Amino acid sequence: MSTWFRIQELVVEIGLRLAKVVVASIFGLGIYLLLIGPLGAPASAQLALEAWIAGALVFLLIETGIF
Repeated sequence: MSTWFRIQELVVEIGLRLAKVVVASIFGLGIYLLLIGPLGAPASAQLALEAWIAGALVFLLIETGIF
């Protein structure tokens, strides 16, 4: 394999990993907005972090095909 092909694979892998972080962030934002909106939880940085972690877990469950 050429060096150029390996660099392309690396760039694609980095892009896929960043895309996963973006999707987890979108899920986390949805969870956060649900919690502070209709459920009435007080907004905080800790809640935002916990919502982001929950979004990452939801994405992981969907990605692994458990559902």
